[in-house]
Amino acid sequence: MILPLVAALLAGQPNDLSTAAPPEPEETDRRTQTVVTASRTERKLEDVVVATEVITRKQIEAIGARDLGQLLQQHPGVELVHTFRGTGLRLQGLDPEYVLVLVDGERVSGRVGTTLDLGRFSLRDVERVEVVKGPAAALYGADAIGGVVNLITRRVQRPLEASVRGVFGTLLEGDVRAHAGTKQGPFEVRVGGGYRTRDPYDWEPGDAATSGAGLKRFDGDVALSYSPDDRSRLWLRGQYNRRDEAAVDLNPSGAVLDRRQRQEQFDVSLGGRKRLLEDTHLLVRGHFGLFRDQLLQDQRGSRGLDDYSQNFTRLYEGVVQADHRIGAHALTGGLELLGERLDSMRLAESPVGRLRGGAFVQDEWDVALSSDDTGPRLKVAPGFRFDLDSQFGGAPSPRLALKLDPSAALTVRASVGLGFRPPSFQELYLRFANQGIGYIVSGNPKLTAERSAAVNVGVDWRPPLEGWLFSASGFHTRLNNLINITAGGTPDPDNPVTFTYENVARAYTQGVEVNGRFKLPVRATYLDLAYMLLDAKDLTRGRPLEGRSRHRVNAQLSTRYRPLNLEAVVRGSWVGGRPYYLGSAGGMANVLGFGEEREVWSPSYFDLEATVTYEFRGGFEVFVNGYNLLNAGDQQFNPRPPRGVLGGVQWEY
Repeated sequence: MILPLVAALLAGQPNDLSTAAPPEPEETDRRTQTVVTASRTERKLEDVVVATEVITRKQIEAIGARDLGQLLQQHPGVELVHTFRGTGLRLQGLDPEYVLVLVDGERVSGRVGTTLDLGRFSLRDVERVEVVKGPAAALYGADAIGGVVNLITRRVQRPLEASVRGVFGTLLEGDVRAHAGTKQGPFEVRVGGGYRTRDPYDWEPGDAATSGAGLKRFDGDVALSYSPDDRSRLWLRGQYNRRDEAAVDLNPSGAVLDRRQRQEQFDVSLGGRKRLLEDTHLLVRGHFGLFRDQLLQDQRGSRGLDDYSQNFTRLYEGVVQADHRIGAHALTGGLELLGERLDSMRLAESPVGRLRGGAFVQDEWDVALSSDDTGPRLKVAPGFRFDLDSQFGGAPSPRLALKLDPSAALTVRASVGLGFRPPSFQELYLRFANQGIGYIVSGNPKLTAERSAAVNVGVDWRPPLEGWLFSASGFHTRLNNLINITAGGTPDPDNPVTFTYENVARAYTQGVEVNGRFKLPVRATYLDLAYMLLDAKDLTRGRPLEGRSRHRVNAQLSTRYRPLNLEAVVRGSWVGGRPYYLGSAGGMANVLGFGEEREVWSPSYFDLEATVTYEFRGGFEVFVNGYNLLNAGDQQFNPRPPRGVLGGVQWEY
């Protein structure tokens, strides 16, 4: 089966392949796809004022990703941060605490430190992932300084549908997931569940410590909806997941500790949407989230460093939103109420809580530049949000965005906006001890909110070649009142140093991102290339921000050969060296020694993965996925899973 495909690719036989396969729907309909994240309401992708990147369900399956972190591992302009707290996400050089992750537009509880672990997000029932880079606080409020990642779950489309997927491979990794749904008249019901397991891995087998934790993950969800007519829809969703991790840590004094961590998350949401008038829609929804985090550190041969902690985080969210069109103006406005509460053994006084209310409005104005529909088109979208926090007072977040189409082949976008991030409960109150590495972090209740100002500019060019697209963008974000970790003394293996948080820094991130998509002379074969240049600087210390690569290159080759029912995706990236500061608070996350601070650059690395899928009749597919094929990684700076291979089967009805 492979030889005819290879021969066709080498010989370049577009005529044979053209007759064998119809146009790919995901390519022909890409610009008319519906998205919601950029404007908080449904828009066609080609019409959004703020650029939105979409990863479809078909792309998720072709890549073979098991969770959100693996899906975004090689996405252009995205950098993952691997720590013992999980896998976090950087956008435009900004750390995970500045990126808002949503599920169907709702916030997710349970950041550990400032990291929301992407490994907690199964892709089993995700229809698409939308990524908006740049300032989004005018619509979403706090934490949306660097951008928004929104997971949109899929709805039932047929009277009966079901799917089962099973994977097994390196590190004894197993992943089984299934879902079923039915649509009967106005009612939709969907249920699903999954189980995943993986052994620990170790980049330095010479010591007792592991580089990455072994894991076991259970998840399940149910969704109900009722649509009495095409004007109304009510829904109720609930989900639960549990993630257990097991690892071994090595204390600087030589003590060996077994680390066990259990994270549980429960969410329930209820909402409704109704079209009141032909051009008026009303959305009302509420959401409750509960996150429980338990951490046990057990010293081998002694009880001196044994430690146990338990945290409960509760999230309450309510939204009322109205959308209305008046002539050339599409108005979106609403009210949002957010409550948070933390119960923890690590607090001097437990529980602690806060309340934040926000009002937002945005106007998308189609400015008439020509009486001819084929002439230049301009959209201007001023937006404003005001949040009132029970701890930190008021915070305005204005944004002005515009989209200019001088011609059908050219689109120019620009935006400027302000944002803010209030300190997390962990930064304010929590006292955290990492006995395995040998430090203590203590919260500071005197912290104030961080502020940001950002500018984004981008251009898309669609040449007169089918399937070709070029885009380039530039960004600059300035952060003030930045929260940094500072040390309270000299480290000592027998008396770990205590770190705390202070508003002491100013920083900026700026850069350029260039992307190109090319349809090759073979039917349904595409090449994507991307390059990102990043300049991220700590202005207070006068040095580059830690852990950021200045240069990053991404490439993806995807092809589908219908005569043999084969599909293949190869993704690769090159990541340049990254600076780290070891030996003091500046590099606290990498404290591996003591004494004077020193600057260390991690080596650059190549990352490569490939997935091949063969489709049988009757909805069956078999696939093989090889990840980290060049075995990039190390114990200290890049503790990701080593080279591995997975095989699996999927059935969908």
